[in-house]
Amino acid sequence: MPLFDYECPSCGEIFEEILSADAKAPKCPHCGAERTVKRFGAAAVHVKADGATPRIEKRVKDYLKDGKFSEATRFADKAAAVTKSEKAKRIADKLHHKTGK
Repeated sequence: MPLFDYECPSCGEIFEEILSADAKAPKCPHCGAERTVKRFGAAAVHVKADGATPRIEKRVKDYLKDGKFSEATRFADKAAAVTKSEKAKRIADKLHHKTGK
């Protein structure tokens, strides 16, 4: 599944989503606005779960380094659901355990 960057014209939030190519644009996780715009960026396509796990780990660590705990958890949950990787599920569970959510 490809990883896309989106921007919310209402609040300016920039966020990432793992979506199928034909999925509609997601709502803004910050303000809930229905209209978001896909941004052009480097492609990050994950072909198989085993190859995706290191990239998922890196992305979660990047969010955590920036102090974005809710974004890290949201990304890990989405990655675990999309990739069906046991390691991705463990990462998401560990974040939930540490944050108490």
